[in-house]
Amino acid sequence: MRRLLPLVLAGLLAGGCSLRSAAPPASPHCRSGSPLAGVYHPARLKVKSRCRVAVGTVEKVKQEFYDGDVHIELKLDRGQEGLLSSGNARVGGTLIVEIIPWDRSRVLVPEVGQRIEVVGPWVDDTAHGWNEIHPAWWISAGAIQPASAAELRRVDRLLRGLEPAAAEDDD
Repeated sequence: MRRLLPLVLAGLLAGGCSLRSAAPPASPHCRSGSPLAGVYHPARLKVKSRCRVAVGTVEKVKQEFYDGDVHIELKLDRGQEGLLSSGNARVGGTLIVEIIPWDRSRVLVPEVGQRIEVVGPWVDDTAHGWNEIHPAWWISAGAIQPASAAELRRVDRLLRGLEPAAAEDDD
């Protein structure tokens, strides 16, 4: 009996390990390093998850002059409401998605009405009180719209503190 006890314990351990559900694989579009690299005024963003996927329909796309971000309002598919906070009601119940200037040469900018999948850090924008994917690292549909050299110089100056902060952040 004593000889069987180690075998029984080993069998129970192996069986228990196989019952655990494996975590879903990370998106191939997730990035390593700081999730907020290249974001203007990152102290206002609290990272809730370093890489999330959101799916929905684009309701609005707006170029933000001050920091060069492309601001997208995404109406999420049913079942993804958990990505929103009460503050998202101020923007029609949409999830805010932002593409930073440095990524505009590789992240597609969608059009209003397109159904898209987005990958990037899921954050709480404490300045606005809503949740966002910021910066978007990958968007499934749209067109590449690179930032101009002048926009990139301006953002670089903002990030290095050489330009004055905006009196009020863009929404």
